[in-house]
Amino acid sequence: MKERALRDKEQQLQAVLDMSQAGILMTSGNSWTISYANKRIAEILGSSPGALAGSAFINSVHPAEIESVQIEMHMLVTGEAEQIDSERRLVRKDGSEFKGRLVAQALLRGDGSLQGVMVTIIDNTKLLEAEQALNIIENNYWEIFNATNDAVFVHDAYTGAIVEANRAVEKIYGYSREEIFILNVNDLSSGDSPYSLREAIRWIRKAYEVGPQSFEWLGRKKNGDLFWAEVSLTSSHIGGEGRVLAVVRDISDRKEIEQKLQFLSSHDTLTGLYNRSHFEAEFERIVKTQKFPVTAIVADLDGLKQVNDTHGHEAGDHLIKCAAEILSKVFRADDVVARIGGDEFAVLLFETDQNLSAELMARVREAERLFNFKSFSAQVRMSLGGATAFNSAEIATLFSEADKRMYENKISYKQTGNLLSDFTPQISADLIEEDVETT
Repeated sequence: MKERALRDKEQQLQAVLDMSQAGILMTSGNSWTISYANKRIAEILGSSPGALAGSAFINSVHPAEIESVQIEMHMLVTGEAEQIDSERRLVRKDGSEFKGRLVAQALLRGDGSLQGVMVTIIDNTKLLEAEQALNIIENNYWEIFNATNDAVFVHDAYTGAIVEANRAVEKIYGYSREEIFILNVNDLSSGDSPYSLREAIRWIRKAYEVGPQSFEWLGRKKNGDLFWAEVSLTSSHIGGEGRVLAVVRDISDRKEIEQKLQFLSSHDTLTGLYNRSHFEAEFERIVKTQKFPVTAIVADLDGLKQVNDTHGHEAGDHLIKCAAEILSKVFRADDVVARIGGDEFAVLLFETDQNLSAELMARVREAERLFNFKSFSAQVRMSLGGATAFNSAEIATLFSEADKRMYENKISYKQTGNLLSDFTPQISADLIEEDVETT
């Protein structure tokens, strides 16, 4: 009965060992001879359990490792060590090499004598291949991360703290890598709402909690220069932590082009004043705001046709620019001063009554006088007319009334004045430019 029970236990043990995912073998006594090998060790070594039984275990160890393994096995046999656990180069039956984890433990009888050694081998080939692949991916990631021309930040999802940054951050912002990690988003922004730390953290949290976000941002470099950037935020989990990836692209050149196009769409190319379409749009906007009284002043440049016919269009353009410069110096920056035709100008003033408009037209006359006194190349005179609307009902006739008064002024001047008879366009271009600068 005892022998049968012993055989049953041996069979159960062998079944367990055969089912193990680890390769297991046993050696007899203190020799290297394999007395037992399970299926997994046979697969790892490219053999069969039957072929391994009776062979020397040391044959499966790479020659370069044999001496080290012999020393460790000797320590088990002599009782100097209870177990050895090390990474070793091993050899399959076909001669191919692989790296494996070798764990060996002495098997003792009841009287303490050595029965044999149990060796467990775990093939680390796939693990090492996975680690190598991971290293390649990680190296590629860092190469891509640092190769892009866009600045890339990794932020903490809730505090906005900078936890990682690529090399482009140093190039774009002018900070060293060591400095970047002691800064916050506010240090890299204009700092004024809506480009401050508070708004930045709000964007970062929104990206993490809601989804990807894209927007324009006013950044600041180490030297204090401000620049426009396009920012794209994407949430991620890195190392088990909530992170937000920020890609920052410098769009200063694009912004400059947009601003130039916007300027050209709303300004007269010759004078730099607003053009007719912008003037009309501003008039509609001001009317809707109901900021009465609203005053319109119209100006017609006298004698332009005479100058064009006598001295050419270049001289006429110079006269137009001189008139525009006079108007620009008289009126405020927030007043809408426009060239609405070849020799026609208009000014729109809100919350301005007829008394103030009369004072402003008097200033235009004084500016004309000073310009003509200093001028070497042109004499400027504009016919002026102004009208004021105190309510919505009077808006419809505002410009017709201003035009009427402007023509009355022109007729009066024709009857008493001499239109630009002193115009002398032969003067040099430098002095023509000086006329504008000295008004």
